[in-house]
Amino acid sequence: MKIALIRREYITHLDGVNRFIALLGEGLRKLGHQVEVFSWCYRDVEKERLEEWFKEMHGLDVAIPIHTLCKEPCKGDPWNRIALDWFLKGSKILQSKGIDALIVNGVIPLRFSPKIAVNHGVMIEVNRFIYYIAKMLYRHYDRVICVSHKLREEVKKVLGVSCNVIPLPMKLELYTPRDLNERENVAIHIGTRPVKNPHISIETVKILRKRGFNIRLIIVGALETLPMDNNVESRRGLTEDEKNKLLCKAKALILPSRYEALPYVVLEAMACGTPVIVSNAVPDEVVINGFNGIRVGSFNPEDYANALESLLKNDGLWLRLSKNGLEFVKQFSYIEIAKKYIDLIRELL
Repeated sequence: MKIALIRREYITHLDGVNRFIALLGEGLRKLGHQVEVFSWCYRDVEKERLEEWFKEMHGLDVAIPIHTLCKEPCKGDPWNRIALDWFLKGSKILQSKGIDALIVNGVIPLRFSPKIAVNHGVMIEVNRFIYYIAKMLYRHYDRVICVSHKLREEVKKVLGVSCNVIPLPMKLELYTPRDLNERENVAIHIGTRPVKNPHISIETVKILRKRGFNIRLIIVGALETLPMDNNVESRRGLTEDEKNKLLCKAKALILPSRYEALPYVVLEAMACGTPVIVSNAVPDEVVINGFNGIRVGSFNPEDYANALESLLKNDGLWLRLSKNGLEFVKQFSYIEIAKKYIDLIRELL
């Protein structure tokens, strides 16, 4: 089959949605299907390099064809224009390419069938008008997929939409876990949007250093407004390989996030054998407290510091969480996840 994977706005965002597109696309290709990626626009990358850039950034074996509705780079997220472009241009382009089925990340107006919408998280900071439009558009999709059971319940409650659950795909061969004695005294925080609460991770490390622990924090993402010191470092624009190497040499991942549907960063840390310390926003189905991670039931940096201290002082706990995380994440193999989408598409066809 010829399958199109669609990114609603920018294919050059470094985020979980584009990682999903990349890994699912490669999984579908390895199952013998043709895959092409379609996006509204791009930026900060030359159009001639989009396919090679996408391959390098996401650790793919081969480049996937990428098409954008806009011929020139864009700025901002003009939702009215994005929706109109997909409705007027997108359907025609997809038909002309001989596409058999669509997998759309988010929801956009398209005159095409069969089409599957993948919901990566409820929209927690949008107005009622956007909610109304989303509810209306979802009714025109043949099937809606949610990436976790927690998200399925939220989407049903908030949007009145029923979902099937298919988890995120992982390419486990991208990760090379290190033994505990090969690790650095580093904690990782990934994501700098306000919902990720990077200031809590910063305060956590400050508290531990006051307690005498020689621990540093690396924050992956652009960080300009929060207080920094010599023990807090910001990294941005990393490739997947660079980020994975950071995770594989760290002692822990800290994720004090306010909202998560199914965070890639937690699965990536587990694939690196790196224990995770997360808020209760992370779905229960992903992190089982004391088995493959530590849950913190507050947003108090003291509580995160206590959790990280327990890891730093107890090698047995660290090794148990690391081992169980490595086993747990095997169920997200990108080939197996791609098979689930193929079964769904065949059912719809």
